[in-house]
Amino acid sequence: MNYLWIAGVVAAAVANAVAQRLPLDPAVKPVCTIAFDKNTKQPARVEDDALSCLEQAAQRLKQDPSKNLVIVGTSHPILDHEEKDHGMERAVEDESGEDIRFEDVAAYRAVNTKAYLTKWLGVEPSRIIPTTDEYALGRQAKLFLVPGDANFFHNYLRTTATNENPCTVKPCYPPNEDTLKAQTRDRIKPSAKP
Repeated sequence: MNYLWIAGVVAAAVANAVAQRLPLDPAVKPVCTIAFDKNTKQPARVEDDALSCLEQAAQRLKQDPSKNLVIVGTSHPILDHEEKDHGMERAVEDESGEDIRFEDVAAYRAVNTKAYLTKWLGVEPSRIIPTTDEYALGRQAKLFLVPGDANFFHNYLRTTATNENPCTVKPCYPPNEDTLKAQTRDRIKPSAKP
């Protein structure tokens, strides 16, 4: 048994408990949380039971044009990876972009959530900032309303902004950085609500 690896996981869990940093500002308002725990083959695909949260976020943005939405994607070093990998570095990177179990699952969760909100619920892309929180363990995306001056470099939550392709949040990140393109999915049918 790899005790060093187990110690690392325990240390990360303790850091998560101690370093919970969300939210930091009284102007930040939690909206809802989307779970990503059912689809092991596509761990960043927005699941059907996310519809009520997505609709709530879109409605809150429409009600208050002075606010933006920050999506905070999180991942889990064990649950989001194949058992043989358990979050360790893989020798060969997946070039297709399809197998993200070994890539930045948290960032894809945020980008995919944003893509659904913009494509199917009509939210203006520039009002949504996809981010990740490396201090939080989870298989979810948390959605927060933040003041309208939030941008790629300042999102009120001190989370790490995700470089998305195409860039919709200004100012854009440096063009030489890696970017993520959202994975498409069909519209969730209202009958799929829990």
